Amino acid sequence: MTQRRCGVHFSVTKPAESGPVSPFSPHTCQLLSRFSTIDPLEPKTIQGPRLGIVTPLANEETTVDEFLDRVLRQIDARDRVFCVLDRASRDSTRQRIESRSAVEPRIRLVWAPENRCVVDAYFRGYREAVEAGCTWILEMDGGLSHPPELIPRFIEAMESGVDFAPGSRFCPGGSYSGRWSRYLLSKGGTVIANLLLGTRMHDMTSGFECFSRDAMEYVLEKGVESRGHFFQTEIRYRLKDWAWREVPIDYSCPSKSVGGSQIKESFRILWKLYQSKDESTKG
Repeated sequence: MTQRRCGVHFSVTKPAESGPVSPFSPHTCQLLSRFSTIDPLEPKTIQGPRLGIVTPLANEETTVDEFLDRVLRQIDARDRVFCVLDRASRDSTRQRIESRSAVEPRIRLVWAPENRCVVDAYFRGYREAVEAGCTWILEMDGGLSHPPELIPRFIEAMESGVDFAPGSRFCPGGSYSGRWSRYLLSKGGTVIANLLLGTRMHDMTSGFECFSRDAMEYVLEKGVESRGHFFQTEIRYRLKDWAWREVPIDYSCPSKSVGGSQIKESFRILWKLYQSKDESTKG
């Protein structure tokens, strides 16, 4: 009979009821018999993906290949890119991603026709990354306003042990290139949010950020109220007491302006968060 212990095979000869005596001494037989009562070692657990990148896409047929090429150069074989598409995509973006994912296992197409807004797209991507077992979840824009070459900065931040690495255009080392109206909106929103919510981040509205699995599960549990881009501020407020470290980012060419209805929604939810914060403090 053969037993395995720590990768070593032991051949144990059992004496028959009648026949030749075992060639081993009684002490040796007693020692070897101990191994026969030990359960075989369990197989080594296979770890899931290290980094899951979540990026909602719509009509990016002219840039999606460049985006994916640049992202793939920054990640390794353990990582995954979750490309979330819905009915807002009316060009060939979906077909391009399907073709790429057929030959590149790191690319995953997430088709979500049930999405009603960009927030739904992000949260669908979050859930896909968590269900895939990713250790870290990085969200970024798929229109190249977030340079893929900055991905290693987020990996470095997460390796330091934080749960949340928010990208920042306004911290030392960060930069912004685009319309001044958008700059004033983002910068002003950050100042107001920090003042009312007690947060201390240089940038409260960026969508380039990385989460630990635990932090992401917490965000999914709590959810957000906003149906527009203010949901980024809600998330940063939720994680303000977690271990976080800002990552300087370069942001350029914002895709479109923020509408008046989104601005009104932002102020409404910001005031609601302030009131709930004030009530919890009194309690």
